[in-house]
Amino acid sequence: MRDLTRLPNICYASPDGVDLHLDVLGPAPLPTSPLATIVRIDGCPGWGPGDRSSAMLPFANPALARAGLLTVAISVRHSGQAIFPAPLRDVQAALRWLRQNQVDLPVDPGRIGVWGHSAGGHLAAMAGLTALGHGTPRDEVQAVVTVSGPSDLTRPGGAMQIDRPSPVTALVGGEVSTHLEQLRAASPIAHVAAGAPPFLIIHGTRDETVPYEQAERLHRALLAAGADTQLLPIAGGHHNLRRDPYARYAGQVWHNVASEAARFFRRHLLPRDVDEPTNLR
Repeated sequence: MRDLTRLPNICYASPDGVDLHLDVLGPAPLPTSPLATIVRIDGCPGWGPGDRSSAMLPFANPALARAGLLTVAISVRHSGQAIFPAPLRDVQAALRWLRQNQVDLPVDPGRIGVWGHSAGGHLAAMAGLTALGHGTPRDEVQAVVTVSGPSDLTRPGGAMQIDRPSPVTALVGGEVSTHLEQLRAASPIAHVAAGAPPFLIIHGTRDETVPYEQAERLHRALLAAGADTQLLPIAGGHHNLRRDPYARYAGQVWHNVASEAARFFRRHLLPRDVDEPTNLR
């Protein structure tokens, strides 16, 4: 990453004594003028222990940084530390930290996007939708990319079990018989409303962990609310977006996803950019 500027391991918050860190990656050298800024939520944030270092894979934040965007990878508390809405509050704290900009980063506070995969995609969608009519301008997100992310935690399927111990029930602190309202509150689809930011939803059609139907439901809800939303299915793709569910999270499809994400963020955060053709296969 010699062609990029990296500022790692910056503490942005310490809720209940848990230090939360972020890594900044951007063009080299960093410009003095503000850049559209993208927050990456990766691994298993909120659902279980995760590792934000995966955001440094070539097809994650580096691809966006090389497209001229400032990128930030964040850690959040997981369900073993604090149940929902703690991880969402952590994402919001990171957004506020960026907008306060006490370390003089080239952040444009009016052009912030968020993206993530799986549980990170769930939190990205929540961050984009929960500020609608409820949050403050410091919480707002101007564009969202969610990859293989759950949208409705009240609908079981795949690994999303709600009537027995699972990552979903651990997130909210209990099973559906006692925590239905918490499952609803933690579901992005429950927060869709007019004024939602643009969404790019990417999902494998054979996802064995988070059923593809979750992506379709979120897309339909956003359309009904008048939002700018695009659903890009990965034909035959599993949770790893590959045709082999046991394959590594790597390969050309992930580079294509990064290209689509960069194109989407540039289109919505840098509106003078010219659209390019979709490249997912």
